[in-house]
Amino acid sequence: MNGKLAGSNFVTNWGSFGFFGPLTVFPELWDQHIAQRLLGPTMDLFHQWGVREAGLFTFAHSPKHIGLYQKFGCWPRFLSAIMSKSASGREVYSVKYSALNQRDQDQALSACRKLTDSIYEGVDVTSEIRSVRNQNLGETLLMWGGDSLDAFAVCHCGEATEAGRDACLIKFAAVRPGSSTENVLERLLDACEALAAERGLQRMEAGVNLSRSLAYRQMLRLGFRTDLLGVAMHRPDSPAYNRPDVFVVDDWR
Repeated sequence: MNGKLAGSNFVTNWGSFGFFGPLTVFPELWDQHIAQRLLGPTMDLFHQWGVREAGLFTFAHSPKHIGLYQKFGCWPRFLSAIMSKSASGREVYSVKYSALNQRDQDQALSACRKLTDSIYEGVDVTSEIRSVRNQNLGETLLMWGGDSLDAFAVCHCGEATEAGRDACLIKFAAVRPGSSTENVLERLLDACEALAAERGLQRMEAGVNLSRSLAYRQMLRLGFRTDLLGVAMHRPDSPAYNRPDVFVVDDWR
């Protein structure tokens, strides 16, 4: 506006699913429809990418925010919890993506795509894995069961990342559907804590949609406590991969 930055919106492409946020507007320009002017091109971008469903995390207590996003076809569904706990440093074996050679990294990316596709067709978070590796933001942990990937977690570690000082943030983690998902999720979260302790970080942070009730309850049992509650809004009004039997931990902020 008048040659100066008025606001911005960060838009993420996870294959068949996309989300946006944070959306920011300079305070002196609030109530001048800047957010709406950002959201129009955002929806166009989702269409260009061919995402089947899109979402966002916003303040559950704010009718103003919810009303704004509803104008663009986004509808509130379940609450999402941003949770944390102290990092205990319990040792659990996992494979670090950064330690693999190029051929094995390519195979790992393919396995991660296959795992997320089994949860929601077309979801692909390998761009997150590459970004963490290329920008030295943290680490991706892989847990194998024989020839198949049981689970993986993309983690940001410390300052100059989304985690912030003294924290390890699980940006995205997923467990392959199966009979032992709760046990695998526990081992995966323990491995993330071990990574945090290795990096000298004191705190774990992770988000989970409360419609993934089994994963949420497992995190409570493991000592995670809720710091912030928001609401996940979806476009269209459908659950995407937010289902009770899905063991996914993610952060849409």
